[in-house]
Amino acid sequence: MPQPDKHRPDPNAPMRLKDIIPIAFPYGGISPAGLRREARRGRLKLMRIAGKDFTTLAAIEEMQRLCVVEPDRSEAPLHPDDRAKASLAVALTIAKELRTGQRGAKLKSG
Repeated sequence: MPQPDKHRPDPNAPMRLKDIIPIAFPYGGISPAGLRREARRGRLKLMRIAGKDFTTLAAIEEMQRLCVVEPDRSEAPLHPDDRAKASLAVALTIAKELRTGQRGAKLKSG
């Protein structure tokens, strides 16, 4: 049977939000208000005892799984060079339309 980590609390032990943040998010980036916001969104289970909010490391791990953002598969990823080429093409088209007077006509009719 594996030995429990003495430096990491029991994952099912309730802890105050301000106390659990340094353990679950050692590099920061979230506050108790942020955790409460995730609870309102239904992604974090909180316990309110005597007017104080508690959660567990296990609940935070589950929230983190629910918060994973999957990449949008509908659009092929563009290489930065492709984006630059596309932007340049649009800029050249606009410049040409401005030189020929077509751009103003399009804006007025559109």
